[in-house]
Formats: sequence, structure tokens, C-alpha cells
Amino acid sequence: MEREIYTPKLEQVPAMPELRTLYAKLGEDLIRSLVDQFYDLIPHSSIANMFPADLSNAKKDQADFLIQVLGGPSYYSERKGHPRMRMRHFPFVITEESRQVWYKCYEQAINTKSIPEPEKGILLSYLESFSKWMVNSL
Repeated sequence: MEREIYTPKLEQVPAMPELRTLYAKLGEDLIRSLVDQFYDLIPHSSIANMFPADLSNAKKDQADFLIQVLGGPSYYSERKGHPRMRMRHFPFVITEESRQVWYKCYEQAINTKSIPEPEKGILLSYLESFSKWMVNSL
């Protein structure tokens, strides 16, 4: 049975020029640590079944992607090509409920790190917009 694909009303994740300053402000080690913390929460969440048992590749991919988005080196694109995140996640049924779980895991991970304002707010705003764009099913 084919599923009906939902496309959010957003045309894209809004432009956030300040986002590209976060790599210089936070540094690569903190960003990778944040992604590790996020993935430590995933196995205990209701969306754990959407992720592989071994999260090491997912951690590397997501950290490389986030580093690139935040203004750092283009590790992700150099290894995997254009991000096309919505397309890459198409095989997964991503509902508003699962999006919220994903976002809450990131919010919790961010709150364990020493990320000052306004950087914390910028990062959370981006992750919320990004996650809304990833919803592909009602």
C-alpha cells in the first residue's frame, strides 16, 4: 500500500544568516558532543525504531551536516554530496508527533551543554524549522 506523502506548507527552512556564525562561536568539538548527546537520548525515545542499532554512522553524518550548516567545513557534502535531507529521509514515516520527539531530544541535549544565548536560541529555532520541513506524513 502506498502512503500519502505530506508536504509542509513551508517552502523551505527560512534563511537564517546568523546560523552560519555558530560554528566559529561553538566550535567543532562542542557540536560533535551535542550530536553525541542527542543520539544518547534516541534509543530511549519513542522514535528509536527509526534509527539503526549502531548509531556511529548516524552520529558522524549528523555532526558533519550540522557543522556544515553552522558555517564550518563542508564535511557532509564532501562525503555524501548535496544534503537533500528531505529526500534522504523519505523512506521514514515522519509525523508531527515523531518530529516533536526528535526536537525534544535535541532540546534536551542542548540544555546539557554550555551554549550561551543568543546562540542557543538560534540553534533551537533552526532545529525546529528544519524538523517541521522533514514531516512527510500526517
